[in-house]
This record gives sequence, C-alpha cells and structure tokens, in this order.
Amino acid sequence: MVAAEVRSQRAASWGLSVLVDCGDDRFCAERIVSLLLRAAVLVLFNTWSFAIFASCAILIFAIVPARYRVYTLIFSGIVFYASAGAKYLLLMIGLTLITYAAGVSMLRARSRQRKLYLAIVGTIILIGVMCYFKYSHWVLSSLAALTPHHIDLRWGTLVLPLAISFFTFEFVHLIIEVQRGRITRLSLRDFAAFALFFPTMVAGPIKRYGLFIPQLGDLRLASGAQAQAAIYRIAVGLFKKLVIADSAHLFVEPIFHPDVGYTALANGIAMVAGAAMIYYDFSAYSDMAIGFAMLFGVGVPENFARPFLASNIVEFWHRWHMSLTSWVRDYVFVPLGRMLRGGETGRSNRSRVVAIAMSFLVMIIIGLWHGAGWHYAMWGLWNGFTLAAFYVWRQMLLPRLPIAAHGSAALVLSILLTDASFVVGMPLIGSPSTHDALIVYRSFL
Repeated sequence: MVAAEVRSQRAASWGLSVLVDCGDDRFCAERIVSLLLRAAVLVLFNTWSFAIFASCAILIFAIVPARYRVYTLIFSGIVFYASAGAKYLLLMIGLTLITYAAGVSMLRARSRQRKLYLAIVGTIILIGVMCYFKYSHWVLSSLAALTPHHIDLRWGTLVLPLAISFFTFEFVHLIIEVQRGRITRLSLRDFAAFALFFPTMVAGPIKRYGLFIPQLGDLRLASGAQAQAAIYRIAVGLFKKLVIADSAHLFVEPIFHPDVGYTALANGIAMVAGAAMIYYDFSAYSDMAIGFAMLFGVGVPENFARPFLASNIVEFWHRWHMSLTSWVRDYVFVPLGRMLRGGETGRSNRSRVVAIAMSFLVMIIIGLWHGAGWHYAMWGLWNGFTLAAFYVWRQMLLPRLPIAAHGSAALVLSILLTDASFVVGMPLIGSPSTHDALIVYRSFL
C-alpha cells in the first residue's frame, strides 16, 4: 500500500475517533475545527483528501443539533477555503463583509438615489478586486508590449485567489437583487452560509441568494431516496472526470502545446477531444457539487443540460454552464440591451443591431471570465460571431426562404454544425496564447 493511502486511512480513523468522543448531544467546537483543519489538504473533488474532508464535514453535520447545522456549513467553508492559503481566506471574508454591509446599507437607505449609489460603489469594489487579481498583469503586459523597449510595467507576483470569479458574480448578484427590491432581508449568518458553501465554492454552479437561503431553515442530512440520488450524482461526476475527461486529455496535447510538427488530423482529433474533455471535466465538477449539496439537504442550480444535443448555437449556450450564462443574461444582456434599444421593438433595425452587438459583448465577457489573455477574448469573439451569424440567419434570411428545412436529417445537420462551431473555437481557449492557437489553425491550410 502506498504512503498516501496509509496517511488517508490514519486520518480517517483519527477523525472517526474524535466524532465518537464528541457524542451525540455535545457540540465540540474545538475538536470539530481541529478535525476539519487536519482533513483539509484539498480543493479538488476527485482526491482522497477531499473525500476525507467531506466525510468529516458530513459526519459533523449529522451529529450536531439542528440549530447548529448552518454553522457547521460556515466553518466547513472557512476551513475548505483556508486550505488554499490564509491570505485568500482573509480576502474572501473581507469581501463577504463588504458585500453584506453594502446590502444592509441599501436596505436601510431612505432614497432610491442613495440605494443606487451604494449598489454602484459595492459593485465597483467587487469587480475592481477581481480585475486587479485576474487581469492587471495581463493588461500591464499588453501595455508593455506597446512601449519602445517593452518595459515591464508589472509589480511583484499575483496569485489568483481561489474561485474569485465565482464568488464575485454571486456577490454582485446579491447587490443588484437588493437594489431591485427582490431581496428585502439579510442576515450575516445566512449570507456567510451562502458565500462559504463549500460544495459550490470552487467551480460553481453560481447560486442565487433567493433560492438558497430558504433551504437553511430546515437543514437535514439526506436519507433514503435523496441520499441515493446524491451519491449517484457524485458517482456520475467521478466517472465523467476520471474515466472520460482524463482519457480525453491524452489526445489534447496538440492544443495545449501547439507545434508545427502536428498534422491537421492530429489537431482535428485534439480539438474534438478538447471539447469532450472540457465538457466532461466541468460537468463532472458540477455533478459532484450538486451531489454533495444534496447530502446537506440543499439544492443548487443545474449547470449543464446536454449541450451537444442543441440544434442551434443559442440553444447550446442556454444549455452550457447555465448558471453563468443566465447570470450574464440577467445582469448584462437584458438590462444593457433594453437601455440601448430605447424602447424599440425587436423588429426595428436599431434593435437588430443592438442584439448583434450584445451577442459579441456578452460572449467576450464570458470568454474573459474564464481567463485573462487575448486568446480568451478571441474565443469570446468567435462565439459572439457564431451567435450573430445565427441571429442573422434566423431573423433575416430564413423567413425569406420559400420552404423552411424540417425533418430528422435537417435536425442532425443542425446539431453537427452547432457542435462544430464550438469545436472550431477550442484552440483559442485551450492553447497558451493566440499565437499558439494560430499554429493549430494553420495546419488546416
């Protein structure tokens, strides 16, 4: 038996002995925190260390009185996040408190103008912090490339805090919903549980406060059919990750490390394998997050709905990473599009131009949300182009055709074309840079 397995067994047996000593009726805070700290050498769901941590968190959740269960979720989230570094935990807690303070101040505001001002300030702080950590070095590097002697304008080193993109969007969502009057009550305990819910912390799904908080009133460990469904969902996620995604990874090397020596066939296989890998990898983490949440009696949003069976690119993005695309739709596309249209109908020329422009903007935002780099922006631009092309086809060209295409053959062709549009963009998001992605594309010329 390898040393890692021995350490895992020792940690598991030590954790069980502590739980037995605690008993059923005592809330042993010091031992619980100590147990979680020793178990938290984690972050990835498909590791033994996370399995130990999650088992400990579930066992603690099960034995404590019902009134303390929400606090076990908060403490578990703190320990989980602390495993990535204490300085990141301080940042996370700081932004949590800032968001909570902004929300409470907005609820107490006596005028709509002050409420809007607080919402703008809170959103700017949250987005600003995320942009600093995620995009400042990329922006400064791009500016340095424009200087005569390529002067490096960056300072020090920046390490991206764990899950900053996910919790920033969740926090901005809360501020906007408070400003819109859809959230009328806030408590620090509930918001801490929302922010630090560890199953969704690393890779989502992006939660909605109004759907999450009502579930905290009746927290209980899953049992019976619900427990079976949760375990099945976790098992499906592990299968997707370990069997499918990791196997597809073996064929993606030409995209990850492009080279002129790779043939068009090798690059084509890598692009298809890359699309499969990114889907099964990401949906696997979503499945496991949803399954672990179900074990605590909490439901979180679905994130994927068989996107590769979509018959057009709009439907594809309605099915892909749904918690992100719905967030961008609700807080960027709809309000900004309504403002730019100025009340005009969807059939006017201005409305059509706005729709096309918004397709590009939204997809560039989604591209840059995934990472800092021109290739991410180009990936978003490519997907914006496919959305705009489909809009023009559906709104302007298809109605002029004498006979619309129907039937199973047309449906299969539509699905294949939709999937192909996503596969074509894979080098842009999978390669280290735009230059590397062009090496892949040149092989097909």
